[in-house]
Amino acid sequence: MGLLGGNRHEEIRAWAELLAATGRGRELMLVPGWWHVISAESYLDRLDNLPKLLDAAQRIRCPTLFVRGDREPEAVYPVAEFQQLCAGPCDVAVIENADHFYNGAEDAVIATVCGWLDSKLSSVRNDSL
Repeated sequence: MGLLGGNRHEEIRAWAELLAATGRGRELMLVPGWWHVISAESYLDRLDNLPKLLDAAQRIRCPTLFVRGDREPEAVYPVAEFQQLCAGPCDVAVIENADHFYNGAEDAVIATVCGWLDSKLSSVRNDSL
């Protein structure tokens, strides 16, 4: 836990809750693990209201491609576990030499996604013939 706060997650969450409870929820905070400022209200909203990735997998029935860079932590983007829990067909692609923003790996991402889409569209076209 604690992407937005790292090892100080509990401390920062408590501070955000205090700001929100005292009417200062729009006050901006610097948060370890986050590359820009965020308001206390937004911080709490991200923690409490974003869908949980692995819970969501269990409701996804359509074909899915889960792409992650090999420099991203598996614990944050658990592709294998997501694939196993997915209710529908799920393919996984780990892009080599790629960070969270796929810097320098854009061509590999394009080729991976376009290839996956082409394979899915080809099977739809073949099924309709």
